[in-house]
Amino acid sequence: MGIPGLYQEIGPGKRVALVKLAIEKYEETGRPLRIAIDTSIWLFQVRAAQGPALQTLYYRLLRLLSVSVQPLFIFDGANKPLMKRNKHTAPGGMSILDIKFKQLLNHFGFPYHTAPGEAEAECALLQREGIADAVLSEDVDTLVFGCGLTLRNWSSESSKGKVPTHVNVYDAQATKQGKSGLDPEGMILVALLSGGDYDTNGVTGFGAKIACEAARAGFGKSLCRISRTDAAGYAKWRERFNCEVQTNESKHFKSKHKSLKLPEIFPKLDILGYYTNPVVSDARGVAKLRDELTWEGEIDIVGLRQFVAEAFGWKYKAGAMKLIRGLAPVLLAHKLRLRGDRRASGYNDPILTAMNEMELVSSICGKRAHFATDALPEIRVIFHPNDIVGLDIEAEEDITRDYRRDSLAPLLEDDEVEAYVANNTTAGSASPSKRVRLAYDPIQPEKVWIAQTIVKAGVPLKVEDYEESLRNPKKLIRQNTKEKQAAAAAKKVASKKPALVVP
Repeated sequence: MGIPGLYQEIGPGKRVALVKLAIEKYEETGRPLRIAIDTSIWLFQVRAAQGPALQTLYYRLLRLLSVSVQPLFIFDGANKPLMKRNKHTAPGGMSILDIKFKQLLNHFGFPYHTAPGEAEAECALLQREGIADAVLSEDVDTLVFGCGLTLRNWSSESSKGKVPTHVNVYDAQATKQGKSGLDPEGMILVALLSGGDYDTNGVTGFGAKIACEAARAGFGKSLCRISRTDAAGYAKWRERFNCEVQTNESKHFKSKHKSLKLPEIFPKLDILGYYTNPVVSDARGVAKLRDELTWEGEIDIVGLRQFVAEAFGWKYKAGAMKLIRGLAPVLLAHKLRLRGDRRASGYNDPILTAMNEMELVSSICGKRAHFATDALPEIRVIFHPNDIVGLDIEAEEDITRDYRRDSLAPLLEDDEVEAYVANNTTAGSASPSKRVRLAYDPIQPEKVWIAQTIVKAGVPLKVEDYEESLRNPKKLIRQNTKEKQAAAAAKKVASKKPALVVP
């Protein structure tokens, strides 16, 4: 979708870990990275992919929650163009997937907004107005609509990985000053000449390369400045364009193109208008959205439990454990950030602070800088999953179901349940913690890597104690001994009561 060949001209952008972008924004401003998401692209992708669409969306939301971003989902509105890519666009009504996805967003506490027209144009507007910091979309049209910072291709950086970690970052200013030299008006000209979403044919003979040469020469900017009622202005512009492309007098093109000539009907004003004057929120609508937008909605755990039971078939105690297993690590990261944001009461009382921190993190057992986060410092914390999620497991019916292993939470490092085995290595040691396959029990401790900035914000005393233990190896040994004893005791208790295996 978009303008064929344009990404080849502007290049792949800068490949960056999304969590790194988010943490840098958090450190710079004290708030998470705010991203407007073109929901129409997500819905198109999951409909075309194999596997359950709604479940794919669920795991994407989990991932967003884990990387400390605040998403705003933008849906297409009723006034989008009637034709796109030579196909009639769907009317403004919602599909069943749209309705279910909005229910899921409500349970996650993520805000959404229905655009008057196309979602990508509204996303670009919200970024320009400062409501969002960036736009996440696969459609190049967000750049054409003037988005200052576009994120694309959210996917794994590892060839074997399935968890999305990185994005391609397109900065409009860097694009204009870079090799392509293209600005939004120039991209509009490229779409009109070589073809785009609203007219796939373009003008005969004009491919993306010639169109980009014309755009770099400034013909796009001069075209977009002509009033739509100025027929004489368009005629004069065509005359100048045809002369230049045929003679190459100003050396804007690599060679002369004597056979090329724009038709008298160029530009098609309706197509030009889709790019220059898309149907988006007016100033009053933007102000209303800014005032009413709630970036930090409450996560409805009970609602999520009911949703996954009905939508995914995650029923009974096994289904509840499946929910906890995927949700607990990301919810922990979310709660740590919120605790740092809100500076809960008790921060001035070390004892009360330590007690509050224990509710989230039992202890810290490692540090790393991993390629999946572009070497962003991370801390490995030990936590109790159901203490974080807070579901009443005993209230669930204890009926075993044979779940397949194709729906595991994407944040797990492998497809096994990782048992807590105390790590007695320091940050500089190469010896990894031992992993064993155990039946999953949400009451037993688990480990997860979380950005150091977020952990420090949420449990500062825990981090101070851990860093002190690294400076004092004897203290670290004593701490690890206690953790081993606690782990052994927990394992002994667990062995007496068979846990339900969640595949």
